[in-house]
Amino acid sequence: YYEDWKHVVFQGKVAKVLNKYVVLDQTAFYPTSGGQLHDIGFIEGMYGKDEVVDIFKQGSVIVHVLKETPTCKVGEDVKGFIDFTRRKQLAQHHSATHIVGAAARIVLGEHINQASAKKTVEKAHIDLTHYDMISEEKLKEIEDKANWLIQQKVPIQLKFYPRTEAEQTFGMGIYQGGAVPGKELRIVNITGYDVQCCGGTHLLNTGDAEAIKILKANKVQDGIVRVTFVAGDAARAQQKGEQNVLEETAKLLQCKKTQVPARAQELFELWKQAVKKKKQPTSLELKATEEFLGSEKDMLVKVCEIYKTTPEHIVKTTERFLSELKETHESEKK
Repeated sequence: YYEDWKHVVFQGKVAKVLNKYVVLDQTAFYPTSGGQLHDIGFIEGMYGKDEVVDIFKQGSVIVHVLKETPTCKVGEDVKGFIDFTRRKQLAQHHSATHIVGAAARIVLGEHINQASAKKTVEKAHIDLTHYDMISEEKLKEIEDKANWLIQQKVPIQLKFYPRTEAEQTFGMGIYQGGAVPGKELRIVNITGYDVQCCGGTHLLNTGDAEAIKILKANKVQDGIVRVTFVAGDAARAQQKGEQNVLEETAKLLQCKKTQVPARAQELFELWKQAVKKKKQPTSLELKATEEFLGSEKDMLVKVCEIYKTTPEHIVKTTERFLSELKETHESEKK
């Protein structure tokens, strides 16, 4: 996986078996490390197929954790099969971490570095060195620049260097997130934009990340801002989820998607007057038709501001406001 994230089928020999733990003489399974989750898959031998559910590194040894008691025996030749979909998503999130960091440096300044990061199948985050909270406008700029870098299909060079050569060639900025042990360092170089020492699974060019969508930013401590995002299939799923939220909300408010922010504002004001201030409106009919000119993400942000909630709760909040408004109105008529 150091050279090609697509290396998901390999041959090996069983070196050791202890309960559900198996060690091979060579493996392409990636162990949890560097903030990135492990691979999963199967090891297949002459006696059966063993499901691999976890991978960890003990010293220099990579240990495969099986779901059940292994069928493979010491000395047996086996074949390894890694879950391609999971590997791809993790590689996309890992390379996207470097892309987002590069984009943030372009937008916010050269002081930006990666303090730490985490990459799972569902999402990823990068902790950036920055002196202030990042505004929604700047987050949008970072997201746009990250997707611009994807569109450029910038080569990502993956190469091992002797430590001294790496430091002399690329500078001490390669140690983002802390110093790395070893005489040789693997350098991940997004040509012209970001260079750092990293041992994770990486794409071969930025275009393979496909898309990046920033979800949020929050300050985790003084001088450190965490940016949470999704890439690839996870980004498309997030986009689809946002579209579904707007479509469902539009149906509830009986309007077009572009009218949702105006209708949400109108509903919130009616609800506040009737439920909170006990002042009954003459009509519950929502009439606002003002069209929102921003993106779907901007629409969601606007509705969240109005409702004082998060995107995943917009539909339920709309349903609650409508229901409580109707109940209050009917009780007053009685």
